[in-house]
Amino acid sequence: MKKCLLLIILLCCVFIGDAQVNIPTREIKYNVNYHWGLIDVMIAKGTVTLQTDGDRFDATLDGSSIPWEGRVFCVSDTLRTIMTPGSGLSKETVVYENGWYLKPKVTAYHSGNFDPSDPSNYKNIKGEGSLDASDDTMEAITVTADMLGMFYYFQEMDLQRMSAGESVTIPIEVEGGEPERVVVTFLGKSQYKIDDKVYPTYEMQFEYSYHGEMSGYPVKAQVGVDDRIPLLLSSTLPAGHVEMIYNP
Repeated sequence: MKKCLLLIILLCCVFIGDAQVNIPTREIKYNVNYHWGLIDVMIAKGTVTLQTDGDRFDATLDGSSIPWEGRVFCVSDTLRTIMTPGSGLSKETVVYENGWYLKPKVTAYHSGNFDPSDPSNYKNIKGEGSLDASDDTMEAITVTADMLGMFYYFQEMDLQRMSAGESVTIPIEVEGGEPERVVVTFLGKSQYKIDDKVYPTYEMQFEYSYHGEMSGYPVKAQVGVDDRIPLLLSSTLPAGHVEMIYNP
């Protein structure tokens, strides 16, 4: 029941005035690697799609794993939020969020006989669907949907002016739900190599709350200096260490 976690994963700072961040529609592709003991394999692929329209930010994550122990684990997350620039910190109001967890058998998945709309084949964070999924699994799905908001904040933050160890807690209002928060920490300037190319980066860490308590799933990120896109998102989970790596 922890296997979907293998696919998942995956400001006291200065902001860029009160300017609204403009993000044209963009698709960003990732490979997902899993490490546990001597096991070191690529287990999934995912695509993040994001854009802004005025003060509204829309982001989705869609992915499915490479067949793993007779199953294909799928994740689909959607975040729609209003980012209202304020005095140094955007106020985030989540107007729609949903995370989906699907677990088809490989044979059904490849034959085209898998029906993702069948409630027995899915579970989402709104409580819909009857697929068996643990509380830990659904917490991880929720945090994954939450973290799509970081694709906006990495664009807005003036990372160049932050000091190593500097952190801030961002409050999040959820329409129809309890208030949440994310704690973001700047770890310093760094670099990250993908294939033969070395990218200058800002090293970050963030952790979201879940039902008012910190999730226990801190995520480290290597954010590209040039375009502020996460090149690496990594987290250590009960089932092993997961890395979501930018696929240019």
